Amino acid sequence: MQCGTDLANLVDRAKELLSKLEYINVATVSPAGLPWNTPVYARHDALLNFYWSSWKNAQHSLNLKTNENVFFTLYDSTRMRGDNNRRCLYFQGHAAEVEATSEIELVLPLLYPEEPAEQDAGKFVGDSLRRLYKARPIAVWLNDKSERQVTRETLKMRIEVPLDALVAPAC
Repeated sequence: MQCGTDLANLVDRAKELLSKLEYINVATVSPAGLPWNTPVYARHDALLNFYWSSWKNAQHSLNLKTNENVFFTLYDSTRMRGDNNRRCLYFQGHAAEVEATSEIELVLPLLYPEEPAEQDAGKFVGDSLRRLYKARPIAVWLNDKSERQVTRETLKMRIEVPLDALVAPAC
């Protein structure tokens, strides 16, 4: 992939956020059309699949049983107000429960690298109260302006970051 300076800067900033932030807000929709947003601790793999564990009867978990569409954000909550440009990633994607024990076994060391007791796939299947979930992004944006930088000439506040650029080697 060839990268221009602007794209390289976007990709570098997005990768920086991905490398240091561990919480995402996952927005789902209930069968009745009601929105639900939930913060979760999540880790991603090299293909940018995001994984988290949740109670199987949590509202967002129930919503995913009937609607795989999600929108999630990853952002730096320590930033000063009005100074959030290039400090948030927005993802549109699909999410579902991870059901295959083989995939669960691969994901647990990623999700709980320093907690060997949590790396038992049996805790996430069958009668267990928890499940693992996986969100697969289909589009990614980086916010480019803070609210203080918006002018009457502003056309958009977010810039799409090509997903393939985020999973490819650095520019």
